[in-house]
Amino acid sequence: MNVKVRGISYYLHMHQEYADLPNLVLLHGFMGSGYVFDHLIDDLKTFCNPITIDLLGHGRSEGAELHYQFSTKEQIAGLAHLLKYVSDDPLFLHGYSMGGRLALQYALMYSTRLNGLILESTTFGIEHEQERAARQSLDAERADRILGNYSSFLQEWASMPLFKGSGPNNVVEMIQLNQNPQWMANSLLGFGTGTMPCVKNQLHTISAPTLLLAGEHDIKFRNINSAMAKQIHDCTLHVIPNSGHRVHIDNPTKFVHSIQTFIESNYTL
Repeated sequence: MNVKVRGISYYLHMHQEYADLPNLVLLHGFMGSGYVFDHLIDDLKTFCNPITIDLLGHGRSEGAELHYQFSTKEQIAGLAHLLKYVSDDPLFLHGYSMGGRLALQYALMYSTRLNGLILESTTFGIEHEQERAARQSLDAERADRILGNYSSFLQEWASMPLFKGSGPNNVVEMIQLNQNPQWMANSLLGFGTGTMPCVKNQLHTISAPTLLLAGEHDIKFRNINSAMAKQIHDCTLHVIPNSGHRVHIDNPTKFVHSIQTFIESNYTL
């Protein structure tokens, strides 16, 4: 279904609505869409109501012509309205990579609205100003390449060291190919890792139970999540074997099992 939020139409899919099961909202990564989770839905439906959202400018959701509309503040506001539309009751929120960064920022403002927070391959941001500035410059260069030759950019993106340990995936490639290049560029400029506020010093304020997921072969994010686990009060870190950055694709069985254990430990009717 399409839901109008603050003048923008978002695509939201409520795969199941059973009153006796908790709601689980899943947020995809950069250049993704809710469709990337479709292979998990049948298994997830056995213990929760999965809900997928196409984030701003991605998939079947509308984007914005100005990149400031993709900023952290604007996207949190949009997500807050969407989650209120889903339910007035607390829910479980999962986010992968870029979606995880948004879920984390949301949790810092609305932790009491969550039964639990699940972050997959997620970072709290870049601590040092010099590194942040360098990343902003890199994302600006990437945005230019997206607008100049999107197909070439997709080839470069797929070969990044970040995805070592995650093999090619036809579904991911199809989703990426069908994005709007202007909106992908704006997403990088407005909500890239260098632009997003670093929230490392705020992690201790998260009151919702938290599950961190990192791939065995994703050394960078294993280290980041180890640091996060030490800062978040009620937190568990699962390193998922035989997986890289895209845990939900590389090892879906272990991914679903980790989420089921977490939800069943933190939900009562």
